[in-house]
Amino acid sequence: MTLIKKTALTAAAVLATFAVTGTAQATKWPSGPVTMLIGYKAGGGTDTKGRVLAKILARELGQRVNVINRPGGGQAVALEGFKNAKPDGSTFFFGAVSGITLNPQINSALKFQVEDYVYAGGLTEFQVSMVAPKSAPFNDMAGFVKFAKEKGGVKYASLSPGAKIIMQAIAKQEGIKVDYIPTKGGRGMVQLVISKQVDFAYSGGIQSRYPDQIKTIAAVSTKRLGNYPDTPTLDELGYKGVAMDAPTVVAFPKGIDPAIVAKMEKALKVASTDPAMIKISKAIKMPIVYMTASQAKDLTHSSKAAIAKMLKAIDYKQQ
Repeated sequence: MTLIKKTALTAAAVLATFAVTGTAQATKWPSGPVTMLIGYKAGGGTDTKGRVLAKILARELGQRVNVINRPGGGQAVALEGFKNAKPDGSTFFFGAVSGITLNPQINSALKFQVEDYVYAGGLTEFQVSMVAPKSAPFNDMAGFVKFAKEKGGVKYASLSPGAKIIMQAIAKQEGIKVDYIPTKGGRGMVQLVISKQVDFAYSGGIQSRYPDQIKTIAAVSTKRLGNYPDTPTLDELGYKGVAMDAPTVVAFPKGIDPAIVAKMEKALKVASTDPAMIKISKAIKMPIVYMTASQAKDLTHSSKAAIAKMLKAIDYKQQ
């Protein structure tokens, strides 16, 4: 046998060994409790749905799934540490894709990028909107702008960097003064709106739980929202380049075994049709939009490009 043939056979044997080892690791996964990392405070839409998802995944994977909330910076705090987590499947991230695609583009201090994670799929979509107290003396963006100018300025609840940027773009275009009131998550935003401590706010969709106290003024997404088909988008209203869709994704740190990703992808598919998931999705009005691992990966890259275009359009300077 020639040296070349021997070398080829040896290489093939090594690759086969790696394949068998990887399959064995995935078969054993998870061998213990798994952690679901959420970048928002408990009580918001992501957390509410995440906890239902955790129970379904526990059943499908055969191990307990613990939910850990690590809020701050529009999920940046959670993602910064998650980047360096051991890629053994013991921890995964569940949250809005904007935390991954937007944050690094507006904050130079953040060291994570879209490419630092492996995506196992997507499950749902936030109904991103601009909202106000039900008693506010305006019902649309034109009325809001008039109100802001007459009042001399407004207070705005901002629960993420993206939410602040959107309002900054609107304020710049309309020439209105805005005081930004930061809040960690949807629950904090709701409290500020209902108590009328703010005049206006960005919401991921949690406002639908309070129809008698909060009203939806405009959709922030690229298309009209499924839960609010009669509510125009900011783009339709003349605010170009500020749309920001917010589907949720499940991600692992880079270096994860592809077989583990495939196993999670399969579990997410089951979760998307589970009665408990359908029930909570209807209750909090956050539609299920299932994505495969491949679709979720493509989404993160296209979202990153769209956000870069938006930031350029509003002449945003990275902090």
